[in-house]
Amino acid sequence: MVRERGVAVVIAADSRYPQIADATAPFVYARIMGTKVGEAAGYTEAALDRWAARARAWASGAAADGLDSVEPQRADGHARDVYLYVISGHKVGNPAAAMSLIRRLG
Repeated sequence: MVRERGVAVVIAADSRYPQIADATAPFVYARIMGTKVGEAAGYTEAALDRWAARARAWASGAAADGLDSVEPQRADGHARDVYLYVISGHKVGNPAAAMSLIRRLG
């Protein structure tokens, strides 16, 4: 139903909330909530690399790997704006995680 109407589902990632990572709108709204104490950038370098790769995939119309979805993920070729927020988790690490993602994405 959301795909038919072009409504985005919030991708609640790295949290206790259900994850629905289907790209259903002309944009993607993702909230990553897994920053942790002891990680200088909130996330490990590998995790930040994965999130940057996912953002690039969504932006280019490709499928983002490693996320739970309702339908199997596939590239649809539709470029999307991506709104990727670092929120919750270890809150004091969120700005460092966001800045690290910005650097990775250029």
